[in-house]
Amino acid sequence: MREWVDDAAANEPFLTTKQVFLLHYVDGLADRYLATPPAGRADFLATEVDPRPMTDILPGLDAEPHHVDTIEWFASPEDVCSAFAGLHGMATEPRAEPLGAILSQQVAGIGLEPGDWPTVWYKGGSEPGVLTLGWLATTDEGETFVVEAMVSDPDAALAEDVITDLVALAEDAFALLG
Repeated sequence: MREWVDDAAANEPFLTTKQVFLLHYVDGLADRYLATPPAGRADFLATEVDPRPMTDILPGLDAEPHHVDTIEWFASPEDVCSAFAGLHGMATEPRAEPLGAILSQQVAGIGLEPGDWPTVWYKGGSEPGVLTLGWLATTDEGETFVVEAMVSDPDAALAEDVITDLVALAEDAFALLG
């Protein structure tokens, strides 16, 4: 991540998915984490967050954003494009062979014609108030493009049709590129 993200310090310590959800949905835990000096946050995660079971999120789980502007994985669309490019370059290395197959498992509804776009990778993520969708696709002529879409609202859950709109915009972008 440090190699591809412009502000890697914003992601230190790098949170696991479990840590993000616990910090977002266990009452008061995020406030205690944010009040901890940055140098002590890894210890806080190890002692106060990691031992908790995921069931601790259930009382706070709802459809509203929680700390999405302060506790998250932070990357700009340019950072994500750099990460896709870096992973695409690594995919030819024997130790990274499964990478292409993994990122091609599902493509989030984007309708790229396989004959025109033989390689399509997808990585996305969402939670209340956050949606990010990214695709890397290679044309049948060997040109590779990345389209990344990010939307966030720290105060309200996103409308249900936002994902459909972003997928349609990505399809339009690839139509212009290919």
